Amino acid sequence: MPISPELQAKIDALEDEKLRARILGVLTGPGIRRASDEEIYESIVSDYAAAEAYWGKLKKWRDEEVADFAQYLKGRCPGDYLEFQRQEKEYQEIEDGLAWIVFRVIREWRPGLDESDVIGLFGKFRGYVRLHLI
Repeated sequence: MPISPELQAKIDALEDEKLRARILGVLTGPGIRRASDEEIYESIVSDYAAAEAYWGKLKKWRDEEVADFAQYLKGRCPGDYLEFQRQEKEYQEIEDGLAWIVFRVIREWRPGLDESDVIGLFGKFRGYVRLHLI
C-alpha cells in the first residue's frame, strides 16, 4: 500500500536524512504490519526525539577537561595510570578491575556526575591516552 501524501509530506519535512530513510525503509519494506503507517511514523519519530534528548543532556567533555583528569589520575594513582597506558597500547582494551579504579577516580575528581557522563569521560580518556602514547 502506498504512503499517503499527508504522511509523505511529514516525512519529507524531517531534517534528518537518516531518520527519513529509516521511516521509509520500514514503511516500504517487506513484512506484516500490526500498526498503521501513521502509528509507525509516530513511534519512530518519538523514539528519535527521546534519543536526541538523552544525548543532548550528556556532558560534552572538552579536551582540557580530559587532560586535567589525566593529570589528576597520574598524580593520584601513578601506577594505575601507567598500567592504563600499557593496556591501551598493548591490547587496546582495559581490564575490568583497572576500569573500575578509573571510574572511582573519575567520581572522586568530579562528584555527582551522571553514570553516562562518567562512561563518556572514560571513553574520552582512552582516546587521550591513545593520542599521547609514545
